[in-house]
Amino acid sequence: MIIEHRHQPIDRRQLLRWIAHTSAGVAGLGLLGCSDRPELAADAMPGTDGDGGTCVPTSSDVLGPYYRAGAPSRMVIASPTEPGDRLVLEGVVVGGTSCMPLAGALIDVWQADKDGRYYEPNGAEPYRLRGKLAAGSDGSWQVQTIRPGNYMLGAASWRPAHVHVTVSHPGFRTLTTQLYFEGDPYLPPNDGCKSCGSDDPARILPLVPTASGLRGELRIVLA
Repeated sequence: MIIEHRHQPIDRRQLLRWIAHTSAGVAGLGLLGCSDRPELAADAMPGTDGDGGTCVPTSSDVLGPYYRAGAPSRMVIASPTEPGDRLVLEGVVVGGTSCMPLAGALIDVWQADKDGRYYEPNGAEPYRLRGKLAAGSDGSWQVQTIRPGNYMLGAASWRPAHVHVTVSHPGFRTLTTQLYFEGDPYLPPNDGCKSCGSDDPARILPLVPTASGLRGELRIVLA
């Protein structure tokens, strides 16, 4: 069942989302393992101050109306038959003043399809384009999916393509945010959701072409 696109107003506390904070990215591997790419190590990615000592927490964003609890544990959230450009998102989850890797951090991911449609967790493909995974021992994680599409808000405004994530780990604040993509024509000032955080450059990812599709890297820093 397709979910209708209706914008959900944000409350004042969400609107004042960690305005003082800028973001560094995240990524990682799922429950079945972690990345073997050395450049994804916590000390090899941006997210510290000039001395490499203090992490800057990743900024939060609107939860949106399409989150559904209970997604299955998996790092591949797009089936082989899912239409769209294949996309791999990866990186690490870190936290604390020393940017320590957060082994086992839980990541809940959901998104629209290539045409900007969300799906309810029922029918022939339950939890389509939804999943949960855990970061590896080095904080790394990876999600294999497709590039989501844009969708309209109301009669004349659009949202930039985005992937939703919530990230949690004991002793740290749970983060709810959205990941955007460079070159999207509906990034600010054209984003129809004026209370969303699509103006945060740290969460606007360049996508690199690969032999199998597209790849983006982001380190998420938990406060």
